[in-house]
Amino acid sequence: MIPLLFLLVPLAVNPWGLDPYLIKNLLVCLTLCYISLKTLYGAGGTRRGHLSVQISVFLAIIFLSLAASSNLSVSALKLAGTASILLLYFFIDDSGREKALDFTAYAIIIVCAAAIGQKSAFLMFSFTTGFAGRVSSTLGNPNFLSSYLLISFPLFIYWAKKKNKQYLTALPYIAILPSETAGSILALLPVLALFFFGKKNKFSLPGILFPAHLLVIIVAIFATDISSKQMSVKERFFKWKVGVEILKKQPVLGAGWGGVKSNFALYQNKVKRDWTLKSTSESKIHNDYIQIAAESGIAGALAYAWLLISALILLRKKNFYAFAALIAFMLDSITNFPGELPSSLMLLPLILSFDGGDEKLKQGKAPGIVIALIAVTSLFIIGKDFAADISRKKGYDSYAAGDFKKAESSWLRAHRLSPTSGKSAYALGMLYVNTKNYTGAINKFLDSIRIRQYGEVYNNLGNALYLSGNIPAALKAWEKAVELECPEKENIQKNIQLLGR
Repeated sequence: MIPLLFLLVPLAVNPWGLDPYLIKNLLVCLTLCYISLKTLYGAGGTRRGHLSVQISVFLAIIFLSLAASSNLSVSALKLAGTASILLLYFFIDDSGREKALDFTAYAIIIVCAAAIGQKSAFLMFSFTTGFAGRVSSTLGNPNFLSSYLLISFPLFIYWAKKKNKQYLTALPYIAILPSETAGSILALLPVLALFFFGKKNKFSLPGILFPAHLLVIIVAIFATDISSKQMSVKERFFKWKVGVEILKKQPVLGAGWGGVKSNFALYQNKVKRDWTLKSTSESKIHNDYIQIAAESGIAGALAYAWLLISALILLRKKNFYAFAALIAFMLDSITNFPGELPSSLMLLPLILSFDGGDEKLKQGKAPGIVIALIAVTSLFIIGKDFAADISRKKGYDSYAAGDFKKAESSWLRAHRLSPTSGKSAYALGMLYVNTKNYTGAINKFLDSIRIRQYGEVYNNLGNALYLSGNIPAALKAWEKAVELECPEKENIQKNIQLLGR
């Protein structure tokens, strides 16, 4: 069952929902529930690997970080996804790992074929997407695609070598370039360098890709407008600094797992910048090390460092390809967020399973009970959000079609099932404003703020309070919108001055 996940998760899409992660996390939870419950009834076991303690400690600390969370629903949803994926490590034995490698390779081939097909269609038929010609394949976003291909590339090379199909190793390389994700493309260079300098046949695949990629980067530097990337780099540094501010304020356990989503806007004004914000909230810092520290504190950061350093030491001795894949994962974590992406994160337990621990699963009640409890709880949380996500999309589709009653009922159902989307709560608030139900609008804007602090939502909360006749509360909401650097800051300040006289 678990090996099949490595084929299904990268390829799974849900056309009836909005969140591309949820279908992937749901598949993992369903499988983990099945396997862990089987273990309880003596039809399987768990693996005692050399990294079992490190993974367990890291998971325990991020569980403890919930005590610092300002929104348990948001934190629990992220925790359910992270924990269920990392727990796969305890069920990947020697034979399962070989099958998982096969399925990973099949998934990579399909993902690459889809990416190359997308790019061909863009070039031949001038198709356009929301990513300006960048390919995303089945991963939902060019960044997600490049992250998956970068991390899985060394494992694919390993599989191709074992199957005597080295000619296929160029496929992920060809597919990662049209994603146009600068961070992943640059991170690919040191990964390819490992194969060029670490293997004898430097001028055959995959070694030859290192000088070829170096040439591609040099040409790109001179042939493309580098200044177009300056804003993206500035925004990355800004997000990193905000993450550090969160850690400084809550150093022990951070803001709680998933807490960046609910807290980012509250700390951004501590960081100087010379440009206007596109929006006043973020959920991804684009650096997993800073995000983990911000959400689980120094304790979580140290536990994660212990896991990675232990894994590097073990894998360097046990398997060069798994070692290279871990290096790729760690490099991608600097400018991307593989820890947030199910397709990328689930490669981590597969990589760690090369640690030289038990080759076969062993029966044991205690580990099985703990994992089964986590698996069932995670399935409940993610299952609810999956159903809520479908309702959210129905709400947006109904609103676009002018069916406001259906949109309202869909969004209300979604919020009852899983109050984790500030966007749909905000949309419901705006619907109530348009129908002059200002009390309903105020309540939904407050729901949205509890999930995610947005200056834009505070502005509309102020508008709704003003229209309902509550001027003092409206002024407070507008002042908060200004404090959070809402893009309409100047107009809001004029309103405050007029009403404050």
